[in-house]
Amino acid sequence: MENKQIPLIELPAANTEAVEPSRGDYAEQPPKPRFQKIDREQLSWRPMNVERLIAEDHAARAIWDFVGKLDLSGYTKHVRAVEGFAGRPLLNPQLLISLWIYAYSQGVGSARAIERLCTHDPAYQWLTGMEVVNAHSLSDFRVKHETELKGLFVQILGLLSAEGLITLERVTQDGTKIRACVAPDSFRGKDGIEKALEAARQQIKAVDLVSEEETSRRVEKARQRARLEEGGDGVPMGLPDL
Repeated sequence: MENKQIPLIELPAANTEAVEPSRGDYAEQPPKPRFQKIDREQLSWRPMNVERLIAEDHAARAIWDFVGKLDLSGYTKHVRAVEGFAGRPLLNPQLLISLWIYAYSQGVGSARAIERLCTHDPAYQWLTGMEVVNAHSLSDFRVKHETELKGLFVQILGLLSAEGLITLERVTQDGTKIRACVAPDSFRGKDGIEKALEAARQQIKAVDLVSEEETSRRVEKARQRARLEEGGDGVPMGLPDL
């Protein structure tokens, strides 16, 4: 049997020219709108003036200036990293003390909570120059100099609050920040200073009683509350008295 070749059907040539669809073609099913894509995975570098992160009269500035005038040589006696020799530079005691003082004034006594606050809170970012101080360094420093720091924390918190340069606050379980003592107007004269120092002692004692896990939870709640309160008019609500 001979194989017969089946003739192919000749198809018309395809039109290679682009045809613009008319409005009538979309009468039954209109095309979907085309929007600009939002890319939240991209990296963005923005210039930032760290000096302007906080106001000129911010408590963190007062603490930094006060601590900077103290003789901190006792905290550097055994430091091996010195200028002119190899070795990794250490964290400045002025920074570590200032971080702890500011944290206690805000009702925070947890090294882990301070580390997290360094990542987003403007006051901590200003103190550190946008660096994140790890919890181990903060904790080790406090433990190593525990005896000296207890008295120093009380004195700085007491004197600065007596002058009205800082406000002692505490964070409640729901994240609300409250004033931990009366207004600084009552801290006048010698008796007033004693009251301020006693208020500082009570502040440190109360903050230390809160566990590290609970402190972190309260700090996060306080952060969420602050964002909600600032969402309306950009002005944080006032602090209620304890």
